[in-house]
Amino acid sequence: MRIQFVAALLCLVIFLHSEGKRQDNSHYKGKAKGPYKVRTKSHNELNGKEHNHDKCKSKGDPTKQCEAPCKTLSTTCPEGYSKLTNQSISPNCYLFEGNRTSDRPRWYAALARCISTPGAYLWIPETIEEADAIRDKFNIDGIDVHIGANNLIDSDTYVYAVTNDTFDWDNLPFGEQNGLLETLDGCMELEFNQNGIPNFVWDSDPCSSNEEAYICEFPIAQSS
Repeated sequence: MRIQFVAALLCLVIFLHSEGKRQDNSHYKGKAKGPYKVRTKSHNELNGKEHNHDKCKSKGDPTKQCEAPCKTLSTTCPEGYSKLTNQSISPNCYLFEGNRTSDRPRWYAALARCISTPGAYLWIPETIEEADAIRDKFNIDGIDVHIGANNLIDSDTYVYAVTNDTFDWDNLPFGEQNGLLETLDGCMELEFNQNGIPNFVWDSDPCSSNEEAYICEFPIAQSS
């Protein structure tokens, strides 16, 4: 009887001990989940911060900082260029060279001098008012000037250098024709006050001609 009691007591002790270990293990596993949950929450918070940071980076993107359209044209003339007295005729800047015969280059050289100023090109005459204002501004009298129109790319078509705008010999913006178009290596010139008559005459000469002055034009943004 005593032996049975002792055996039962021993079994109870072993049972209670094993249950205690099981509870301890369960408690430990529960604690182990805690740090995992915390790490998960922290990771989520980190993701949230990264997302906000991306938004901030997006807002700070240099390509998106300028809300207004960017100006592509200068508002001031380059060195050596000047505006017309009446800027309502044209806001652009102009450079005239060639009052002296020694300053009259071939068309290729005139173009090179113009485009050496980034954004400039050989003159594109548009209105008789513009031509008159340029004549008065630079005191041009009885001089032929190189302009940008040429047929160097396509002998059948005249276009303006740099801009590639088409020049229409049969639909001149003003003035009158003189002679025939050069079919090969042809560059357009505009004659100012030919023979003392205050008019404008368009003429096509070989691009190698060095008897002309030249006018460079620099487009400029109109002030509001």
